[in-house]
This record gives sequence, C-alpha cells and structure tokens, in this order.
Amino acid sequence: MAEKGEGRSVRALKEASGLIAVLAAQKAMRVGWRRITGKEPPASPDDQQIPLGQAVAWTLLLGAAIATARMFAIRYASYLLPRRERQAMAAGQTKSPDTPAASA
Repeated sequence: MAEKGEGRSVRALKEASGLIAVLAAQKAMRVGWRRITGKEPPASPDDQQIPLGQAVAWTLLLGAAIATARMFAIRYASYLLPRRERQAMAAGQTKSPDTPAASA
C-alpha cells in the first residue's frame, strides 16, 4: 500500500515491482503445480468439475505465494530508493524540490 508522504514516482515504482512479482509468482506456482501433481493447475477453482480439496489447495497456495512475493518486491523497491527519500518517508515528510538537501 502507498504511504501518506510518498511521491508518485515512488508509488509507481512500488506498484510496478509488485505487479512483476505477482506475475512471476503465478508462473512459478503453475510450473511447480505441474511438476508436483503432473496435472494442469485449476483454471477456475470455482468450477464444479474440480475436486474441492484441489481447488482449496490451489487457492491457498497461490494466494500465499502472491502475497509473499508482492510484499518482498515492494520492500525491496523501497530499499532501492535513494537514502534521502527513505529518510523522508520514515519521517512522514514529502520531498520538495525547494528544500535543500540534508547533510548525510
């Protein structure tokens, strides 16, 4: 989630990294499911032809993988920000072009 004092570029970086992480997690889970079960993962877990246990397992595993991957990606993206922006975010301030750079 976007924090209160973040600029648009910071939010865009975090959301883009989160989206890439979600796509990578989905792909990894599909490949892993195929390797472990030998079957294709459920395309739609609410399909009545898919056994309930299989649908629940797929939904839980995929949801956990996506949430975890997104969390790691957003945290890593925040870490990659310049030090001054991280400090401003921690202090709850926005970075202004008029403000002189803080000495490090």
